[in-house]
Amino acid sequence: MIFNGFKIAAAPARFWQPALAGCPRSPGGLLAAALTAVPWPAAAVVVGHLGSAALGFTSPDVAVQRAAVGFVAAVGGALVMAPALALALMRISESSRAPSDAERTGPLAMGLIWPAWAAGILLAAPPLIGLGPELGEIAWFVVGTIFAARALRVHAKSGGDVRRRWAGPFFVRGLLAFTLLFAVVPIAPALAVRAALGVEGEIARSAPAPVSWPLPPASDW
Repeated sequence: MIFNGFKIAAAPARFWQPALAGCPRSPGGLLAAALTAVPWPAAAVVVGHLGSAALGFTSPDVAVQRAAVGFVAAVGGALVMAPALALALMRISESSRAPSDAERTGPLAMGLIWPAWAAGILLAAPPLIGLGPELGEIAWFVVGTIFAARALRVHAKSGGDVRRRWAGPFFVRGLLAFTLLFAVVPIAPALAVRAALGVEGEIARSAPAPVSWPLPPASDW
């Protein structure tokens, strides 16, 4: 999965161009492509939290709530980010004197989202070793952003029809747009919903109640 993410990051637009050939006529094509990115983070977050309950790190009801929040964030985040990122890249391409039609920005958006969402398998690790879910989301954010930066740099330098003088600004603006959307769309809502439900924070292994020993009788000296 991560290896495939690197392959896609090496040529983001070329990989997704055939799949999104009808993107200008059908925005649903971009959403359908985005659904191909969600199985790994969605499955990882569910397995991680349910596994934490099976291992005794948290109660089943808390694990189910955390799994539900993570699942919705992974699936909904991809479906919201795909068109939002494509629109942002369209504006960035236009300001960088690069082709800004949907035939190019749609595949590029998926070329950034797919490897980033493949990194979502990291969401399973912290719950399974007794750590809080926030650590998994931080790891996902960092690794996913690195994957997206690599894909965007390759696109700006070789496959994005961006002139050399505009490659730097295109990369910086594109990465900033991706980072802001990544933080605002899947990460921040998951943190906020868990806090509202009262299921945030570090996972602690359930321990038996402490034993209280009776005090010895008072001395009658």
